[in-house]
Amino acid sequence: MIIGDNTRMRNGRGLQDQWADTVAVRPRTTERQITVHRKLVLGFAISILALIVVTIIAVLLSLRYEECGDGSRRVINSSILEAARFNQNLEAGKDAGDGPNHLPEKDTEKDWKPWTFLRLPTHLRPLHYNLMITAFMDNFTFSGEVNVEVECLNASRYIVLHAHRLSVEKVQVAEDRVAGDVKVSNYFAYPPNQVLVVVLNRTLDAQKSYNLKIIYNAIIENELLGFFRSSYVIHGERRSLGVTQFSPIHARKAFPCFDEPIYKATFKISIKHQTSYLSLSNMPVETSVFEEGGWVTDHFSQTPLMSTYYLAWAVCNFTYREAVTRSGVVRYTEP
Repeated sequence: MIIGDNTRMRNGRGLQDQWADTVAVRPRTTERQITVHRKLVLGFAISILALIVVTIIAVLLSLRYEECGDGSRRVINSSILEAARFNQNLEAGKDAGDGPNHLPEKDTEKDWKPWTFLRLPTHLRPLHYNLMITAFMDNFTFSGEVNVEVECLNASRYIVLHAHRLSVEKVQVAEDRVAGDVKVSNYFAYPPNQVLVVVLNRTLDAQKSYNLKIIYNAIIENELLGFFRSSYVIHGERRSLGVTQFSPIHARKAFPCFDEPIYKATFKISIKHQTSYLSLSNMPVETSVFEEGGWVTDHFSQTPLMSTYYLAWAVCNFTYREAVTRSGVVRYTEP
């Protein structure tokens, strides 16, 4: 073998083609090995550090999630328990515990202000409403008289019910014809919660029924809530009508009531209006009594047990067609 060839083989250039002389192989040195080892160690250390950081973050997030979950469960369980207690107390006539509906002892009742709570107190429950509405469509006002039969579940000298934008003229409370009236010490409106507060001279007895009578006046509002007015044009003539929209909590704008869905009662409605108008309600008309001066009073049948927002009526002067479904629902449509 030629010496030149041996030299090429030792240098890694022992190639058999014409390009062998152009290829250079970098010899391995101790410095190069140290550099490679440093890079490997540094990469491995960075990977370990990143893994530790990710693990710590995951643990912290897991602990935080468990704390939030426990807090949410506590809030939800508390709300469910409070709602269940509210419903149970309303039906069974028991105290509502230490919540806003808790009824105080007699010596502390003077400091108890149930009208300041968002929900109505649970010591009274409505059983039946007798409602008389007189509609004055000429000036868009109406007067009302409501007699509410209430059951007292817990003794109290306060009556709190909803009333909004109503001008109350008179309030009376009676137990029965034998016992006579329960004297009213005072009554006032509390606008922040849209309630009417009746303060009595004596405490209402538990497990007894009372009659609450309220006489009031109000405006047939120009809005789509409560008892409001609208208009339409027929044969070039504009005509007015009064209709109701009580859902979800706007029955209080038409008559004093326990305007929460949980309070269900029966209703018997009477509507007095001019003979040029007609009246409609949930139930069919039982009788119509014509009076002097061109007025008529329509007395409607008693409704089934229902919440206040299901009640409805209308005072209008357009013709209609009436149909009764198999379930007893009355439908009114254009002829």
